[in-house]
Amino acid sequence: MKEFSKTLATMTRPFSFVHKTLSEFGFVRPRTHENQLYVTTFADSITQRVYTLAIPTRLLENGHTEVYLGHTRFETEELPPSRVVEAAICRMKELADYLNQPNKRPHTVETASNGYMATDSYDIRRLGNEMKKMKTNSELKQTGLIPDPIQ
Repeated sequence: MKEFSKTLATMTRPFSFVHKTLSEFGFVRPRTHENQLYVTTFADSITQRVYTLAIPTRLLENGHTEVYLGHTRFETEELPPSRVVEAAICRMKELADYLNQPNKRPHTVETASNGYMATDSYDIRRLGNEMKKMKTNSELKQTGLIPDPIQ
């Protein structure tokens, strides 16, 4: 379709990212096309027809996938109604935005912000003093309290 080729380009991303993103957008890989296409359907309530939209892809040797967004097409003999085409263009532009996002990699332990840790000797002494005030499991048992099973 001309509408797609005007605005959408080919992009290359890791397979897992492409597959996850396309699946979240309702696309599936039918087995009949040797896994080179992702398809989804658009239903038109006025004509009572369902139109299949296909995005061609190519798996590369390095584990990445090329997504040919500009070659997206409807797999029908006649052109779908303009409202269906407009809905498809809107979805494809949104999909392109998601695929253009940089790959988000998990933070390393050094950069993760997953809690407060002692950063200097002052913090270590403060935490040590707090721990001195805490009762041990045996002291908790003597007072009739239930100890923490993890300790």
